[in-house]
Amino acid sequence: MITIENITKQIQKKQATKFVDNKAAVLLPIVEVNHQLHLLFQVRSEKLKWQPGDICFPGGRVELADPNPQYTAKRETVEELGIAYNQITILGQLPKFIATLGMIIYPFVGTISSLNDLQLNHDEVKQIFTVPVEWFIHNRPMSATMFVGHKPADDFPFNIITNRSQNWQKRSEHPVYFYQYRNRVIWGLTAQILMHFIETIRE
Repeated sequence: MITIENITKQIQKKQATKFVDNKAAVLLPIVEVNHQLHLLFQVRSEKLKWQPGDICFPGGRVELADPNPQYTAKRETVEELGIAYNQITILGQLPKFIATLGMIIYPFVGTISSLNDLQLNHDEVKQIFTVPVEWFIHNRPMSATMFVGHKPADDFPFNIITNRSQNWQKRSEHPVYFYQYRNRVIWGLTAQILMHFIETIRE
């Protein structure tokens, strides 16, 4: 028989489990190029199932073994760029972002001492490039609107839920930002994090 004690025990057991499926961390890497501060970006490998070819910062999901999101940002940068931990210096953390699908992103700003010894993980990173920080200060992003909606699948029981539309329905909308630098387009969540960083240092 189900009891209050059993219910409480099961809930508390679930709460004690360290779920990190909805957390990720990224690093905004600052490097010096020709005596000028640049931000480093990655082009995602075409081998990846999620957003292949898109531009992003180094980063990834928080793993159970990671003591904190800052460690995740450094670990992922080391794994993707093939550099040593001691080449990364964390300068600070930006406010966390909640992506459309509920993923919580923890952005960190840091420096990379050198790009001379990079060994890219080509399973994840196709190539890298840098953009002067000053360029972003003087060039604001374009913006557009993204609609988020839902549509019942073919197996939805319309015979018992008779007031549900079979068509797409808008649930919400949010702005999407785009930076165009030469032949590169930095957009989406990366552009949103980047824009907040630029607004912060501009102040």
